[in-house]
Amino acid sequence: MAPPKSGSKPQTEQAEHILQAIVLSDSYNNRFRPLTLEKPRCLLPLANTPLIEYTFEFLALAGVHEVYVFLSSHAQQVKDYIKNSKWALSSSPFTVHTIVSPESMSVGDALRELDAKQLITSDFVLVSGDVVTNIPLDDILKEHRARREADKDAIMTMVVREASPTHRTRARAESSVFVLDSNTHECVHWEPVQQFPRKTNVAMNVEIFADHPEVELRNDLIDCQIDICSPDVPLLFTENFDYQEMRQDFVHGILTSDLLGKKIHCHVAEKDYSARVRNLQTYDAISKDTLSRWTYPMVPDSNLMSDQTYQYSRGHIYKEADVVLARSCKIKERVVIGADTRIGHGAVIESSTIGRRCTIGDNVKIDGAYIWDDVTIGKGTVVEKAIIANGAILGENCKVEAGAIISYGVRVADGVTVAGATRLTRYIDEEDEDEEISSDPRVVGTDGEGYAYEEAESDIEDEDEAGNVEASRLVYNMQHLNLSDTSVSSIASSEDDYTPGPGQRRLSTATTMSATSDASEEHADYYKEAQASLDRAFEDDHPVDIAALEINTLRMAANVSYHEVRASIINAFLGLILKKVQAGVVVQKAVQDVIGRWASLLGRMTSGQADQVDVILSLQSMCAKKPDFARFWTFALRYLYDEDVLDEDGILAWFANPQSKGSEAIPEMGKLREAAVRFVQYLVEASEEEDSSDDEPDYVRPCTYMDTSCRTIRHSTTTNSIHPSTARTRQHIPQSPSKRFLYQQSEYSCTSLAVRCRRQGNLVAPHSSEAFKQRLQ
Repeated sequence: MAPPKSGSKPQTEQAEHILQAIVLSDSYNNRFRPLTLEKPRCLLPLANTPLIEYTFEFLALAGVHEVYVFLSSHAQQVKDYIKNSKWALSSSPFTVHTIVSPESMSVGDALRELDAKQLITSDFVLVSGDVVTNIPLDDILKEHRARREADKDAIMTMVVREASPTHRTRARAESSVFVLDSNTHECVHWEPVQQFPRKTNVAMNVEIFADHPEVELRNDLIDCQIDICSPDVPLLFTENFDYQEMRQDFVHGILTSDLLGKKIHCHVAEKDYSARVRNLQTYDAISKDTLSRWTYPMVPDSNLMSDQTYQYSRGHIYKEADVVLARSCKIKERVVIGADTRIGHGAVIESSTIGRRCTIGDNVKIDGAYIWDDVTIGKGTVVEKAIIANGAILGENCKVEAGAIISYGVRVADGVTVAGATRLTRYIDEEDEDEEISSDPRVVGTDGEGYAYEEAESDIEDEDEAGNVEASRLVYNMQHLNLSDTSVSSIASSEDDYTPGPGQRRLSTATTMSATSDASEEHADYYKEAQASLDRAFEDDHPVDIAALEINTLRMAANVSYHEVRASIINAFLGLILKKVQAGVVVQKAVQDVIGRWASLLGRMTSGQADQVDVILSLQSMCAKKPDFARFWTFALRYLYDEDVLDEDGILAWFANPQSKGSEAIPEMGKLREAAVRFVQYLVEASEEEDSSDDEPDYVRPCTYMDTSCRTIRHSTTTNSIHPSTARTRQHIPQSPSKRFLYQQSEYSCTSLAVRCRRQGNLVAPHSSEAFKQRLQ
């Protein structure tokens, strides 16, 4: 920086305007092992871009001038990466300095060393190298500086993001409760909430209320550990040598100390995106959010790195240059594919990341997986929600189950199944180089290379810690969850002593269910509470987020499964539809209105094909047992499909399920199944037609046959008598294959929404039923 000119402000005042940032490259935990045995977490790819790039972009947008990257493990790799990146160029918006300290084992160690070097001259941003956020810091910095001007004891501002307690980017195993002053946003109490052991209450010092008569207890905040700190913060770590963690030690210590007298505030971001890749669970969630563009502008087609060439296509598909796709492969929604990758015939890829220079064989199926660079996958192999690291090779006809991790350079032989909890690696620690560690054919096959990685016993202290580690995996059985932040229900020494205070109330149990005859007595209270909660949501038109939060709170309190949750929601839907019909609304319109408004609530409780089958069986059972509901059946099935709560595979799996046929005790189940035959036939035929169609017409419009779900048809440019409520242009047609059907060698026009189809060419009947043919003129 040039020397100050004559008459300029003193150098100390100029330093106030130099915004500095400290990036902690090390996570100081083992959540990503064995991957992080060979590469630091901050260099792991998320949507094919190293994590640290997202952090640097965030700091650049915040106007940071100097960045100090604190390195401990894999320090040389990070230094080399930064040296060869755009951030080392003269055009970089900030200068980057690295501080290497292999002995540092915690955030506290890093900040103490930072204080010893006297590098911090003003307020600074403290952030981890695994944060993905688009929160603008300008206003937050102004608020922090204004507080500092008014009160020098206001030493830190924690930036947190508002989100539902059940939001997927919240770490299951580690969360927290914030108690904030309602007026000043000062944090007066902080407490961690882990998965294990279960915590059911929060204990607070009553003296807090003397200085803060109005507080908010928040368990709906995601803490990404983005902090704006004063120079006092490193000094306080030095003075308190036992402080190791930023939240558990430093924040808790400051808030409970009568001697220090320091204050910490919170800024709650309500609209922007922010999340930290704390573990494999959040890695999966943030990857999906990035592909779905919630993190904009931090998305693949922004090409954050100079050598990236991603282009965006409909359906959240991102491809780089020189990607070769076989004609018969299917790339479904939310997929990113790196340069020079080859995908074979019949391959199906959905909700996945594929790196550069990968070779995907014929008939490979990849769903929800993360395939990094230079991976080879043999034909016929299936990969489900797993991580396959650089250079790994999967043989032919293998199966990698959900939750598996295959680390760098591992080779899996033909026909091997890698179990979901397995973590494979070839890494040999320097201390073990003298020992012969051979591949384990039991897990990689006779021609494979690699062995199963096992966590050292010293890394897991007790059963509670083991449970928290398990909850942070890529895949975790949700039935094992026995704690959510929503379990925090009182501020008392005992739950039994808790009584609602002013402005508080317990959920009412007075409302009865209209059709829960199939609910067991042990869950009767839950159904009553759920019905009351949903009735309030419908009446007051609550946001879906609020309704979902209340239902999840009830689920945890009653300890019921997601089956009961889905059943209660479906029953409430049917009851609301019935009320509308009784008020004079046409059946089809009533069903469409209710499901169109509230389908996403049910969708949040539905994950995977088995859940979809459960949804349809519950709907079918309720419609079978109550005649008033039976007339809603086909419309409800159709609109749940249109709103993406159900998909083709889920509906076909239900149709093949023996329970859908009913029994002698409930013959109406079979009748409802028969009523859905034409809709199922429509899905099957449409899927076959999509498979056989290689090209799309230049212009298509959908035609809706409400009784039989007639397929989309082709209209010539001179035929425009389509009902305006169903007209749309090609670019808005859904990407789901079975929701985009084309009629060849035929032209139709629609005379009304009730739809009568007129023949204007060689008709190919969309349904084989005689009833439909008789409608044609």
